[in-house]
Amino acid sequence: MKNATIKDIAQKAGVSIKTVSRVFNYEPNVREITKDKVLEAAKAMNYKPNMAARSLASKKSYVIVHFYDNPSPDYLERAYQGIHKACRANGYFAVMEPIEVSKNNNLNYSDEIRAYIDIHTIDGIILTPPLCDDKKLIQMLSASNLPFVRISPHYKPRITSSTFVDERAAAHLITKHLVELGHKKIAFISGPPNHCAAQARQDGFLDIIKEAKLNLQNCQIIQGDFSFRSGFNALESLLETQNKPSAIFAANDDMAAGVMMAALKHGLDIPKDLSVAGYDGSRISEILWPPITTIRQPVRILAEKATELLLKHIRNPRQELIHQRLDVNLIDRDSSSPL
Repeated sequence: MKNATIKDIAQKAGVSIKTVSRVFNYEPNVREITKDKVLEAAKAMNYKPNMAARSLASKKSYVIVHFYDNPSPDYLERAYQGIHKACRANGYFAVMEPIEVSKNNNLNYSDEIRAYIDIHTIDGIILTPPLCDDKKLIQMLSASNLPFVRISPHYKPRITSSTFVDERAAAHLITKHLVELGHKKIAFISGPPNHCAAQARQDGFLDIIKEAKLNLQNCQIIQGDFSFRSGFNALESLLETQNKPSAIFAANDDMAAGVMMAALKHGLDIPKDLSVAGYDGSRISEILWPPITTIRQPVRILAEKATELLLKHIRNPRQELIHQRLDVNLIDRDSSSPL
């Protein structure tokens, strides 16, 4: 039996060839009843669209690329789940590309991504922290006229849509929680210096420490990089000081897990000897014992909504900019307790 064509599908579904094309190209404003008829006819005739022909006809690649520089596997996995879900629902392919400037000071985001888009045909780009706040990169992409969206940006020129959470307010929640438990010596483990989201969490921490009128000398800030190892090393350093903390707020769950492992090494009981809190609501925060008190941010939904916004801009370059804020919530678990 010869391969079915969109003409065959149109005849079987009782619609025009143009309508069939619109359905297979995931174009908006096709009635659900019409869409269902076309898809049922395609299934009955075992129709498989020719992606090469589709790309050639539309002059599109149907490829979306997420560029990232983030050491957290859990964050990346959840981001990909959201991007992939939105892409699949709209006939696009999702690609993840690391641009690891943090591991190589000779690189910069703008040059690396410029080189990529010069040799690859893609329809749009998604940027997550810290790339979404790199001014040189934002300027380059704006000049390229390639559609892009940003997840959790803090640098906010009104040139692209975004999805985000209020990182500073989220840090208020977790720090207030530790203060209300009676802790007066609270340490903070920060994220990478070039990471604006990490800086916002640090600012939120300091806001509440000052509001509670705690002694800043007793509330140390230790540099981390979002990795498990940096959390482990941070507690090792803190235990060598005279002002040992009774509670630690790590700027992500991976570092909080590292703190707990170091505490175990030194025979500390969590939360009796040391309360620990993280940020992200990642899988590791649930599976460790005790499970980690944390801020759950909806990474998968942030990524899915951002991808949907990107697809709107691809289909309609005049689409108005949208900045969508999502809520976070405090997950109070057994790693934190009253002083």
